[in-house]
Amino acid sequence: MPLESVVDVPGLCPPPEPYSYAVRAGDTLYLAGQVALDEAGEVVGTTVTEQARQVWDNIAGVLAASGSSIADVVKITYFMQDVREIAEEIEVRREVFAGQPFPAVTACQAAALGLPGLRMEVDVIAVIGAGSE
Repeated sequence: MPLESVVDVPGLCPPPEPYSYAVRAGDTLYLAGQVALDEAGEVVGTTVTEQARQVWDNIAGVLAASGSSIADVVKITYFMQDVREIAEEIEVRREVFAGQPFPAVTACQAAALGLPGLRMEVDVIAVIGAGSE
């Protein structure tokens, strides 16, 4: 099965390293971890809530560029600077997935994230069409 790579995503800065924002294998999308960066590559927000909103906007953009949507997300992995702050992210996630089944979730604490000021990194797995079944 050939892999399809998604690198160019409107509204996101180009990947700072050689990687794809998403790789599609069949109907499954594997997204690279997303952080709270804007299209200029600057960290957005200082609170978990502010950063979570940016992260989910970025994830939605990658999914859309891949022919998918939030409704197709089946698995979420969180890497938190302080896992005790997950409650703030959960409130944002409730808004993002309002009225939809919640995906499976794993959350862990990371010793450090890629840039100073980042509070979380989130990666997801989506199955195209899962949200329409």
